[in-house]
Amino acid sequence: MAEQPKNMIKYIIKRILMMIPMLLLVLTISWLLSYLMVRQNLVNPVAGRLGNTLDPDIIEAELRRIGYHDPWYIQLAIYFKNFFTGNWGSSYIIIRDKPVIDLISEIFPRTIELMIIPIILSPIIAVKLGIASAKHRDKIKDVGVRIVAILGAGFPVFWIADMLQRFFGYYLSNFTYQGFDIPAFFANSPGLTAPRSITGFRIIDSIIANNQIYLWDTIVHLIIPAICLTFVSLASMTRQTRSSMLDVLNQDYIRTARAKGVLEKDVINKHAIRNALLPVSNLIVGGTATALLGSFFVEIVFNYKGFGYYMVISILTGDYLVTLGLLVFATIIILSGTLVADILYTIIDPRIIF
Repeated sequence: MAEQPKNMIKYIIKRILMMIPMLLLVLTISWLLSYLMVRQNLVNPVAGRLGNTLDPDIIEAELRRIGYHDPWYIQLAIYFKNFFTGNWGSSYIIIRDKPVIDLISEIFPRTIELMIIPIILSPIIAVKLGIASAKHRDKIKDVGVRIVAILGAGFPVFWIADMLQRFFGYYLSNFTYQGFDIPAFFANSPGLTAPRSITGFRIIDSIIANNQIYLWDTIVHLIIPAICLTFVSLASMTRQTRSSMLDVLNQDYIRTARAKGVLEKDVINKHAIRNALLPVSNLIVGGTATALLGSFFVEIVFNYKGFGYYMVISILTGDYLVTLGLLVFATIIILSGTLVADILYTIIDPRIIF
């Protein structure tokens, strides 16, 4: 047992070292794609900076300033140097001259606020539904759970988001003759200013400033997107939990426990769940890391200006430095989430050898 902590530390160090070449590979491929976009005239690297000017001397001076005429390997080396010194470039279309790192630090808390409820609720609900479905196999409860899982997995998330938006924002209000209508107070109060950003989280800043109207407006705008993301996230985790539970419940040690007269709830809670959650745990942690990056479609449908929203907008507008920065940041989050998932997997199942 004394070797276990040492092995864990060695394992973590090994995984971190493995992440470095993966990050370098993503940086290289991402930069090459943006380089080809510029060379193929899919993106104009100076149009956004210079506006509508047609002066060839000004355009040429700007091209030289950004190193457009340098060999590709020189540009790549400069990019690596800037990246590891914290200079990820600046936006020239979305928010002119806004450093990409500053933009990420502003929008990422918004995505966390949106995702925190699905991240917490989805695994809890999914595990309970999966266990209940496995316990009542081929019965009404099992059929109901599978229908919910199929709906969540079978329909595109943007379609579900649009249906929820139409239902709560239009049909329900008309059906109840405006009797059920949740107003967005802040949007209807042009004289009200947002509280000073201290933490970057609107809810926390509203509480600190004791701004109840802004707080209520923030919560109202989070409810329906959070419901949509929670519903969609349930599908894969519920199906995985059900499948794992069915496999575990057919094991010999479960039959032995039942033969000894162990109560069914103890069979489930003390013997089956721990082993059934092993495959699910990796999915949950990995899904959490992905969720922290936001859902592109949900943020676009609800016009929620978080990480996913700006990723889509930067791609559509050709603000490739923002796209590059967001892509690299997303890679770091996913690699970190995978590392945490693997570590938790070894903690849940000590039989795994590092």
